[in-house]
Amino acid sequence: MPNTPRHCVIFNDNQEIKRRTSGAYRFANQLEEMGWRVTMVDWVSSWSEQELGEYLDSIVADDTVLFGISYTWMKPWYVKQLTDKIRARYPGRKYITGGQQFFQSDIGCDVMLYGYAEKAVPDTIAWLFDGAAQPKGSRPIELGGGLLIDCNKDYTAMGLGDYTIGYRDDDFVQPYELLTIELSRGCKFKCKYCNYAFLGVKQNTATEADYLRAELLGNYSRWGTTNYIIADDTFNDRNEKIKMLGDVVESLPFEPNFACFIRLDLTVAHPEQLELLSRARVWAHFYGVETLHPAAGKAVGKGMHPDKIKQGLLDMREHMMSKLGLYRGTLGMIAGLPHEPASHWHESEAWLKANWSDNSWQWWPLEISTDTNTGTVSVFSKEWQKHGYREITDTKRIEKIEAVFRKDKYDIQHKYDRKSLMWTADWADIEQATEFCREWSASQWHYDCHLLANFHILNHWKDYRDNPKALLSLTDEWDRMQQRGGNQYNDIIAPYIRRKLNSIKTIQTYSSKSKYFAAKARDNLLTRSVPHIQSNSKVNSPKIVQLHSIVA
Repeated sequence: MPNTPRHCVIFNDNQEIKRRTSGAYRFANQLEEMGWRVTMVDWVSSWSEQELGEYLDSIVADDTVLFGISYTWMKPWYVKQLTDKIRARYPGRKYITGGQQFFQSDIGCDVMLYGYAEKAVPDTIAWLFDGAAQPKGSRPIELGGGLLIDCNKDYTAMGLGDYTIGYRDDDFVQPYELLTIELSRGCKFKCKYCNYAFLGVKQNTATEADYLRAELLGNYSRWGTTNYIIADDTFNDRNEKIKMLGDVVESLPFEPNFACFIRLDLTVAHPEQLELLSRARVWAHFYGVETLHPAAGKAVGKGMHPDKIKQGLLDMREHMMSKLGLYRGTLGMIAGLPHEPASHWHESEAWLKANWSDNSWQWWPLEISTDTNTGTVSVFSKEWQKHGYREITDTKRIEKIEAVFRKDKYDIQHKYDRKSLMWTADWADIEQATEFCREWSASQWHYDCHLLANFHILNHWKDYRDNPKALLSLTDEWDRMQQRGGNQYNDIIAPYIRRKLNSIKTIQTYSSKSKYFAAKARDNLLTRSVPHIQSNSKVNSPKIVQLHSIVA
């Protein structure tokens, strides 16, 4: 490692919802623990080219040897455009990107880290900069020569014990932002349509209460943060984890709110979870119900009878509203699962309209990926023929379907998969499923009747915290109108960009007068931070102790 710390600039964005994503910060914290200096550029697609160039020209120097890009929630065409422009402006640097989205096109990066990357990062950095051996990986021809590392297969990062995230002073987090925390990794279940990593996990991978409390207290003390998304694939997979969060929540000097993924059949089988969830103030739930058709549920590994699922929804709503006066349940529904005819999608929709109109749901068409670049693909992707699906080969019909199924235009799914199977089956086909979902979506916006989903509603907590009834009545169309009117940009992004640009004023002032003082000003900016919680450290480590002293 050279005497002068290496410097990395990381570009982060969520081009679906304007919210900070956590993976970029995990990478930033890890680099800092390795002795690097890191600068985060959040919401990069919302910066003007002039603003971004002005900021980067002040912080990029000879020691800036790496640019990173958080890829999960970004569009491939935008990432390629960004890397091309940065390469032209600052030649000779390395480019690394990572995330949970499939890598299926050339996005201009030297390395692509797919999945949880903590275990792969040290080998990758040592190879890029210190002459170490190349990490395990492949170079699919469509990726432009870049190295694709399947972290979930070759560098498994499970059971880390500590998933905390530390933010720098110049991340300029605002008190009403919705941040992300992670309590555990993996899912106990193996739904056949799911291409998430680490399914069927039996071991407990949860963090410790001391880490979690320190993170929540630290963010509240520094930023005023009270609202979070829990990123766990299935938050309620273990009662002890929910209880641990409840114990932490009751020890805090403020009331937090949490949105997360909940497995509803577990709350039906274990009704004690209702009380555990309300005690922990976990009241914004996403349920991957997927289907209310008995045979379809059994076929994908969700065998609980739909009547029990329906009752479980009603019981959860009643409990949360009686305990907290706050609840938002959002259902994910899939059109196209085995044995479920298109007519039953309409039957399910009718039940939801009659019984669930005070909450929310979303339909998606079944997407079967044929990607073979990584090991993390669903059972359907590996064995779709065995489950009754057939490939459509008629080119004219494929063209017609693709005109509807273009996700970059219609946003049918948030993650891009350019290797989707054009499927048909005895019960339905992808054209019917996609058209049904598009018609459903259009009807919701037209009638302004789709209430805000669980992962969106806390974005508006600051304006409606004293009026829960009004908060729970906000619709997606209202939210979209706010976005079109610039509320997210004006409330969160514009102040962030303004403060970022203000932070480089001293560097700019000295740049034309004194290279020495300009360099000192830059050095001060790049090292301005507070201690992060060390990943995989002991609870009584110096960093934990110091953070506890900050927030006590």
